[in-house]
Amino acid sequence: QSTMLPLVVLLLLLTETTSGRTEPDTQSTRDGGGGGCITKEREALLSIKACITADPERLLSTWRGQDCCRWEGVRCTNMTTSHVVKLDLHARYIRSSLEGEISSSLEALEHLQHLDLSGNYALTGPGGSLPSFIGSLHDLRYLNLSRLNFSGTVPHQFGNLSRLRYLDLDLSSDDLHSDDLSWLPRLSLLKYLDMSYVDLSATIDWVETVNMLASLEVLRLSWCSLNNTGHFVSRSNLSHLKILDISFNTIETSFDAISWVWDATRLEYLNLEDTGIHGVLPTRLANLSSLQVIQLSGNHLKGMIPDTLTSLCSLRVFELTRNDLEGDITEFIESFNRLMGSLTTSISTLTDLVYLNLGYNQMDGVITKDHFSKLTGLQELHLSANSFTINSDWTPPFRLQSLGLGSCRCGPGFPRWLKSQKNIYSLYLFDAGIADTVPDWFWTVFAKAEVLDLSSNNISGTLPATLGQMDTFWLDLSSNQFNGLVPQLPQNIGTLDLSRNSLSGPLPFNVRSPISIETLILFDNQFTGTIPTSLCQMKSLTVLDIGNNMITGQFPRCSENVAASSGMDPSNIPSPDSDSGSGMPQSMSIETLRLDNNSLADEFPLLLQNCPELTFIDLGQNKLFGSIPAWIGQKLPQLKYLRLRSNMFSGYIPTQLRGLLHLQYLDLAHNDFSGTIPPSLLNMDGVTKTTEIATEDTSSSTSSGVAAVDDGQNPHGTVYRISNSIFAVTKGQEREYIGFFIYMVSLDLSCNHFTGDIPKSIGPASGLVNMNLSLNQLTGKIPESIGLMRSLESLDLSNNQLSGEIPQGLSDLTSLSYLNLSYNNLSGRIPSGHQLGTLSPDDPASMYIGNTGLCGPPLPKSCPGNHTAEKRHFTTSKEGSETMPFCFGLSVGFVVGLWVVFCSLLFKKPWRDIYFRLLDELYDKMYVLLVVNWVRMMGKATATY
Repeated sequence: QSTMLPLVVLLLLLTETTSGRTEPDTQSTRDGGGGGCITKEREALLSIKACITADPERLLSTWRGQDCCRWEGVRCTNMTTSHVVKLDLHARYIRSSLEGEISSSLEALEHLQHLDLSGNYALTGPGGSLPSFIGSLHDLRYLNLSRLNFSGTVPHQFGNLSRLRYLDLDLSSDDLHSDDLSWLPRLSLLKYLDMSYVDLSATIDWVETVNMLASLEVLRLSWCSLNNTGHFVSRSNLSHLKILDISFNTIETSFDAISWVWDATRLEYLNLEDTGIHGVLPTRLANLSSLQVIQLSGNHLKGMIPDTLTSLCSLRVFELTRNDLEGDITEFIESFNRLMGSLTTSISTLTDLVYLNLGYNQMDGVITKDHFSKLTGLQELHLSANSFTINSDWTPPFRLQSLGLGSCRCGPGFPRWLKSQKNIYSLYLFDAGIADTVPDWFWTVFAKAEVLDLSSNNISGTLPATLGQMDTFWLDLSSNQFNGLVPQLPQNIGTLDLSRNSLSGPLPFNVRSPISIETLILFDNQFTGTIPTSLCQMKSLTVLDIGNNMITGQFPRCSENVAASSGMDPSNIPSPDSDSGSGMPQSMSIETLRLDNNSLADEFPLLLQNCPELTFIDLGQNKLFGSIPAWIGQKLPQLKYLRLRSNMFSGYIPTQLRGLLHLQYLDLAHNDFSGTIPPSLLNMDGVTKTTEIATEDTSSSTSSGVAAVDDGQNPHGTVYRISNSIFAVTKGQEREYIGFFIYMVSLDLSCNHFTGDIPKSIGPASGLVNMNLSLNQLTGKIPESIGLMRSLESLDLSNNQLSGEIPQGLSDLTSLSYLNLSYNNLSGRIPSGHQLGTLSPDDPASMYIGNTGLCGPPLPKSCPGNHTAEKRHFTTSKEGSETMPFCFGLSVGFVVGLWVVFCSLLFKKPWRDIYFRLLDELYDKMYVLLVVNWVRMMGKATATY
């Protein structure tokens, strides 16, 4: 044994000194100091260090002394020469990124084989470019520059790295591009290539180029703007390829055109997500027997899932969501495509399957135990937004971690088989046809679940007393029939949606750890009482909607709450309007605030001046009073939507409102505001920029809610989205506008006491869709510039004291579909025009009634000189302009034809003889016919007599 020990030591040393390793080694090494490093290379490393301006983790703090082979991230050979062969400075953590510039001294490391600078997003090359001098490191085997800050083009000098096996240029941004890839085939030994997010839209032969890399095992070209150029190779040389990811490109071709993919028989991972691939799922896919992951979501696939795919016995992840697979399904979310048909029971032969996602297709049929009888290892199952019917009388062989059955038929009873799924952390049963009470075992089995979505069912009963003991982060029970009080909430709750139920009692702000809650949706219930002061402690709250309840009282005084908790005298706390903020609470994160349709009685809430991120405020239908505070323009710079409708607010509109540069929706209707309309009110960025109106929808979509969309894409299988809705009185009626982003640009100041003129600067407000200034005391003329408001669809100026003529520019508003100018002092002729002619209410005259000075259609009152005007109108109208030429041409044609006949008879004697002979014969026949008929008639008369 003593003789074997030196041999073992010698073998270990030889293994350590072997050069040419191609695999990444993330360990920090300090060994290899046998003879110290080469002076030239040490100086190059120090030059590299000098160009680093920030080192948060002090990675380069060990770069001192003579032996650079012992420096952090540096490895040398153990030979006598001790050349630097590895430089690993990758960012260990997100916030440990090196800052600065990559020094050209890197060229001096001529023997470098491994270079890893990945994750240093604040590190860049000279002038922001990808350094071309890296191409001079001819010994390089491993190069990782992912997630760095480069722009410009990929240098062709990279083609000199003929020994390179590993190349990662995934910057996760689109600042880098490559006009051609002619340098790439020179890297004949390359096994790993990742150029994701590099713009390759200008390359027309990317498939042919990649096909020359016969040694390639990993190819990632996601988000590269690749397209189908028609140059797809007929056969692939990528026989070693194991991982292929060309997702999120615009390939837009059929499966037949990418036949080179099916030649990669060693393929284990295939990602063609959102590439526009169309057609049916090819049976040739079954030839890829080594496949473990298939991701084909977001394409245009149609037809059935072929039974031959079940021969992929190694398959672990099968994702076909958002395709054209058939069946009956109503549109649930925005999605690209659909698959169809029923789910084949032979899918149970995929015994290694751990992830199955067929959500958001058009599949149907009954799901039974036969579909999953052998899938004992299945962990995630997503079938949401299909028309499957789930059999409730079966015992699953698996223990799932995530389950999505939204929009499938799982009811009417509560699915009993869920009782066995005790490992689930996310469960989606929205719109599942359940009309039942939640059994007691449900809250126990899913007490550890992070996401629970039972929304849009017909579930009744009360919430469990054990709700506060659950670990749920996302709980959506909206649009059901839950009633009673809300018990203690889960300690870690982040999103809670209890809207559209019959819950009562005080508002459920009883969160034990209020700092964690981000979204609280409670509208359309029967909650009573006041808004508790615990709201002031919810620093992470971004969405609060308690609209349409029975909340009374005042808003919490957060400054007094701070004083109470700190033992301060409230009288010593500065006023919220003062510049000193020493006594004010910390800034809050609220972005959406809806308190409409309650019975709140207070002034404009002072706590909002501590919410600088607010974009959406709805305080309508309450008993609020006082004036709009002057600080609103400064304290709420992001505000886009302000609705104070149907309250008791009074006073002037503050000029400071001009500070709301993004305001696009202002509703102050049905209050006691007075004074003039500030000109600046109609010239803010949010109003003057033309925006698209949100799709109008009065369905039962979430009014101000959050939806957990089961798409299996993130750790919880959810996509969090907030969709607001707004109620606007437009076109003479109240309408609800719903959308992920609200673009309704509207100004409603109706039913107040505003006086003075309509500002002449109204014209630049070209983005306005709705303007309602009715039921005020406005005077003066309607501005001519109103004709510049091209986006205007609804205009109501009724019940004011406006005078003068109606501007002709109204007929230029091509989008206008509703107009009301009734009950003013307008005079003169009503303008005519094609757009005004299309406004056809039941009584067209109602648009102008109550203006005694107006005349002309559609009013029965004629204007002076109306006959002349009508004549002139007839001759200049489209109909007249067409009739005049017709009549003129008919007359000219008659005269010309008559003269042709006359001249022919005058100069052609044979024609003249024939013409008069025909006339004589015609005369004789007519005479004989007349005499015969006369004799017959007289004979009958005589006989009768």
